[in-house]
Amino acid sequence: MKTLIIYVDGMNFTSINNENTPFLHDFGLKYSLLRLKTLLAYTGIENTFISGKLPNETGIWVEFIYRKNLLGKLLKLKPLPNNYLSYVYALGKYIIGDTFLSKLHYIPRKFFDKFSSSVNYGLWKNDFFQKNTFVYYSWPFFVKNNKINLDFIKRNDEYKVKKFIKNFNEDADVYFIHIVDLDKTSHEYGLGHEKTLKEIKKQDEYCSLIANEFISKFNDGVVVLWSDHGFINVKEYIDINSIAKNFKNADYFLDSTLARFWFKDNNTRNEVANELKKLKNGHILSIGEKNMYNIPQSTEQGEVIFAADPGYLILPNFYQGKKPCNGMHGYMPDKADLDGFFIINRKTNKKTLNMNECLGVIYGNL
Repeated sequence: MKTLIIYVDGMNFTSINNENTPFLHDFGLKYSLLRLKTLLAYTGIENTFISGKLPNETGIWVEFIYRKNLLGKLLKLKPLPNNYLSYVYALGKYIIGDTFLSKLHYIPRKFFDKFSSSVNYGLWKNDFFQKNTFVYYSWPFFVKNNKINLDFIKRNDEYKVKKFIKNFNEDADVYFIHIVDLDKTSHEYGLGHEKTLKEIKKQDEYCSLIANEFISKFNDGVVVLWSDHGFINVKEYIDINSIAKNFKNADYFLDSTLARFWFKDNNTRNEVANELKKLKNGHILSIGEKNMYNIPQSTEQGEVIFAADPGYLILPNFYQGKKPCNGMHGYMPDKADLDGFFIINRKTNKKTLNMNECLGVIYGNL
């Protein structure tokens, strides 16, 4: 059975309506449109979708974990900005066999050797792809049955969609594309902005183009469209860096909506925790909350984890640096409506779907 999966990064379930997304709306009503429950996670979301396993099962939750990084140790000595070193870092990872290529973003140089990627292999290395013939496109990787073509030139979604549909043929069982322009636009402008609404309409057009082209070639194929999370608008900032940098016996990673800490002694741990407790608009996650949010319990993820309340952005952080943004995700999902959507061209009685159930629905087991 031919299967098409279109991964629309960053579209809220509530964005789907007849006005802004007529194709997704009508296609979903004709078959099945489900609210897809998102996770308090970053990298862990797409891995949960394609593996059927939650972050506490895979260990994949955020992009970087507290683990020695030998390549980072070498780059730490190079007097170049992070944006230049990121290309060297990505190329170095690829040369040693990694197919999940992280950037250095705005990670402080002093931490280059302390944090490594939580996952080393691209999404197509999961069993779902490896048990099938496949075409996979998530920039910069265009992969056909494990044969990798790297596309170093930055591409917009329009280019990627046109390239992708040219590769519909009888030689692959699974076709997967990840489109990302809405995520970028939502970060920059936030929900409700005219440019975000315009991009939502464009994403709907891309989905229509890809799905209709696929159906015209494989009229009995399975079509899946989904988004990993939605967005909410940022209303204020939390400065944790000014606290964290004062503690020499603590290492930390600032993930936009999360602040994770590691300590060399208990006194520092207690001092940092006391400072974090004074902050409004966020709190330290308890063990019970970590379990509820399916966060891996390994200390590599963080010994103390502070989660910002919805609408608050930790700034500066290691992704946006000091640059403010207007839209964000990565909040506690029970405190903000950040759910994505899941559409499949078969009928189901479900109205909502958990992220780790998607694979079962695609296989027809749920």
